[in-house]
Amino acid sequence: MSHAASSPSVMAEPPATAIFALIWAGVSLGGNLIAAPAKFTVEALTLPVALQVGRAQFGWIGYAEWVLLAAIALSAGWSKRLPALTLAIAIGLFIGQYFAIHPALQALSDVVSAGGTSSESSLHLFYVVAELAKFVLLTATGAWTVFALTRR
Repeated sequence: MSHAASSPSVMAEPPATAIFALIWAGVSLGGNLIAAPAKFTVEALTLPVALQVGRAQFGWIGYAEWVLLAAIALSAGWSKRLPALTLAIAIGLFIGQYFAIHPALQALSDVVSAGGTSSESSLHLFYVVAELAKFVLLTATGAWTVFALTRR
């Protein structure tokens, strides 16, 4: 085994943390990036109903993301290692989405669901960009760790 392969700096995360990051990336891709916009392509689904479904969907996905974040924190704590920068940024994006963007989007959906109209907002664009970045960072974290493990 080469010295570089056994160096702690080569493996970005413990294997369990990488697994949780990859599962989180899958939840993000399937729930937020594929299923969320897909419901708006169903002609029989009215906009207020689609927004209600979206609120429930994002609520459940949020629960899953918090569980995965807790699992990552426990894994990192168990290994006594700080998370890789890619993972730390992904976590920061999630927290920003959850506490800043989600409440604002919910307020807009409340207005539309009540029959009103909402003004143009860049919030959806910010959300999608943050979600794409989070997906890429989580995938990179997991992939880098898997690569490092196979190089041992």
